[in-house]
Amino acid sequence: MSDYGVLPSRARVPHVPLTCTQCSTPIEYLAPNPSPPTGTPLRIRCYKCSAIITHHTGPVQSEAASSSKRASGTSTPQPRKRKIGTQERPLETAYYEILGVEITATTDEIKKAYRRLAIKHHPDKNRDDPSAEETFKQISIAYQVLSDPELRKKYNEFGPKEGTPDAGFVDPEEIFSAIFGGERFVPIIGHISLGKDMKDALQNEESDHEEPSEPPQRDAKGREIISPEERARREEKRLRKEERERQIDAQATRSERVSLLVTELSRKLSIYTESATGHPQQDADVANSWRQICEIEANELKGESYGVELLNAIGFVYVSKAKHYLATNQTFMGVGGWLHNIQGKYHVFSETVSTVRSALELKQVFDQIAEAEKSGMNPEQKKKLEEQAAEKGLRALFKGAKLEIESVLRETCDRVLADPTLQSSKLHLRAEALQILGEAYLSVKKDGDATEEDYVRIETNASRQRAANAGYT
Repeated sequence: MSDYGVLPSRARVPHVPLTCTQCSTPIEYLAPNPSPPTGTPLRIRCYKCSAIITHHTGPVQSEAASSSKRASGTSTPQPRKRKIGTQERPLETAYYEILGVEITATTDEIKKAYRRLAIKHHPDKNRDDPSAEETFKQISIAYQVLSDPELRKKYNEFGPKEGTPDAGFVDPEEIFSAIFGGERFVPIIGHISLGKDMKDALQNEESDHEEPSEPPQRDAKGREIISPEERARREEKRLRKEERERQIDAQATRSERVSLLVTELSRKLSIYTESATGHPQQDADVANSWRQICEIEANELKGESYGVELLNAIGFVYVSKAKHYLATNQTFMGVGGWLHNIQGKYHVFSETVSTVRSALELKQVFDQIAEAEKSGMNPEQKKKLEEQAAEKGLRALFKGAKLEIESVLRETCDRVLADPTLQSSKLHLRAEALQILGEAYLSVKKDGDATEEDYVRIETNASRQRAANAGYT
């Protein structure tokens, strides 16, 4: 028998759980009685920060229901919250709820909703309501964010600014672009799609065991129960559709990227093609001037993040494609072009193998970290493994990005050297200019005695030690 005696009880009172949109504190409020219609906006004051938030009612989920689940020893796996939202599925909808508009609302609809609410809740018209000023403030903040296309996009993806780190929004695409080349390389290689792929992965990251949106029984309107098998079939169909849409979007994005790069590269090569005449003696000076221009650009770009590695990769593709074109059009039956084509395919194969090897090395380090956690490895050894993982991870990312860049540039060069609007003589000059540009990029080397390990530019004890040994400060 228990020593606590007979404990009193009380009637179950339904409370509605939610999260404060200002301080992110989990709160709950007593469900009104009688229950208001679904979708009715209720104003709730947060007990912690005293902010007034708007919550639209839905089917009441009582404490009793959740208590019975706990008592029965069963628990429904909670969906893991996405790290980044999309424009169709925002990470949070609080600002939309404050203005009382749908997530698909147009700018005009948002403006109309703001004007209506601003007039209704203006503090001067609600002097007797102590919360009027805070309500009006929240309405204004929601409007300022949702009425600006850029801010609205950021809000849909990352939620309100108050809920983000001090550094603000962190966009994987922007980080990826900044690490590998930065803005100065965009006209040459475009935006690396791996960054967008990482962002899409975060946007679609959800639990494999999502809580059913409908209870496993008929509702008050007698709607038919959906079996688990049917639900799984529909989910699989939805995922296949989303994957097809992503592939179509990726193809369209790549096509647009290549088109922009073709335009930019053609414009750059025109400096040579519009000055050259086709006469070897006269064109020698033009070629020397063009080579100097290319070398100046290469020396400026080498200082960017991963500048040398990117320039070497770009230069290799430019030279290979230029030589392939010239050999195809200058040798009997294009035999020389076949040789360059075989060399190009071997390069792609070897780079792919190298990328896979880097990924396997990274996996081995992560496996070692997992074993270290199980065996109780000391913090210093574990930290060393984590630093190795950081370096190998960045190296693997770069190798993957390099494969993508070379693939895009091969397609770009093919289109530049097959422009149907130009005569063969002009295309020949383009190939010459492309080869000179590629050779200038390939000639760029790392300063001093930089080693292959400096390929990965991330601050760790190992990288700092290498820098010290090399005499850098």
